[in-house]
Amino acid sequence: MVGSLMSVPKLTIEKIETVQVAPRCGLLRILAAGGLAGYGEYTVEGQLPSAEAAVHQLSELFLGQDARGLKGLVRAAYDRNFYHGGPHYMSALGGIEIALWDLYGKAVGEPIYQRWAGGNNNAPSAAAEEAARVVAEGARAIKMNACPPLAAVDTYGGIQAAVARARAVRDAVGPDVDIAYDFHGRCNVPMARRLAKELEFSRPLFYEEPVRHDYNRWLPEIARLTHIPIATGERMCTVAEFSDVVANQGAHILQPDLVHAGGISNCAEIAALAEANGLALAPHCPLSPIAFMACLHVVAQSRAGWILEWSKGIHYNASQAEGNIDPWLRYVDESQWPAFNVDSEGHLALPTGPGLGLHVNWSEIQKAAQTPVTWRDESMFLPDGTQANW
Repeated sequence: MVGSLMSVPKLTIEKIETVQVAPRCGLLRILAAGGLAGYGEYTVEGQLPSAEAAVHQLSELFLGQDARGLKGLVRAAYDRNFYHGGPHYMSALGGIEIALWDLYGKAVGEPIYQRWAGGNNNAPSAAAEEAARVVAEGARAIKMNACPPLAAVDTYGGIQAAVARARAVRDAVGPDVDIAYDFHGRCNVPMARRLAKELEFSRPLFYEEPVRHDYNRWLPEIARLTHIPIATGERMCTVAEFSDVVANQGAHILQPDLVHAGGISNCAEIAALAEANGLALAPHCPLSPIAFMACLHVVAQSRAGWILEWSKGIHYNASQAEGNIDPWLRYVDESQWPAFNVDSEGHLALPTGPGLGLHVNWSEIQKAAQTPVTWRDESMFLPDGTQANW
């Protein structure tokens, strides 16, 4: 039943539980008085133990509190800590915030979005085969890594390899499928400049993270070199960081990772920032169905919301899979699996259930948590043995 949050009984937060599950996810559950449960995600890829520790420390500020005041609770937790920000802190806070929104929506009987007003480095042939398969499954836009690791001024053939993969994928999917290229921060500034020009022949949808966020001050220069839109944001943790990029005219598409940027409310502010400046919002989302559904609600409530990354079936989410179950769907109740089928136009229907609209299989999550999580960032090296940006 739709209604005002304050018209429902008090939602006293009784317990916050965390688990680490394959392939690389940190998930949490908040239990409120009366038995209502909300689910969130605190994943920092490859560094789950430290993010989980931050969740437990922050939990002290939420236990015993009334979840109906979620915005005030989250902001108070942020302001109370003298040292805040960064991926571990913001992911921990974001995981709690997502779960509180899930509780919120369930308590009032509404989807969250209605509560607002207003292939890694594979060979060209393998990349082409994978792209063709994804398109055959219904995708109308795909994203792929743009290049292998590159030296500051690359003389190892990395640019040529990137061009060969781009050409093979474009030939495989045809002219009507959009292809976005993720530079993944692998380029230093000189090679980002060159790669941005070299890949234009394949009509990219956008270039993501041409340089690491440490070097965002160079984004305006790179943006001026090409007519292809620049996207960034997956390693940025606060609304202020996005505001700086917008003010410097460094990006055209904002890509907050909802988990790492502190949750739903912060990303709604980033979405508003994009809308106010005539930019687009395309959240970064390579994580679990919990993070995906939270992102979907943010995209749905924003006029700047345009496209949403979906990592179902991708290589790094298939590690430690068991049996024939798609590991991305493993933690979702089987009755809801059909809800993740796209239509003939490659669209996914908005959820209609309360909260996140996701039926989480917590018993399966607890079962999975018995197997240690071993996922770590990939190590990449240049031909001379130098450690490269992954």
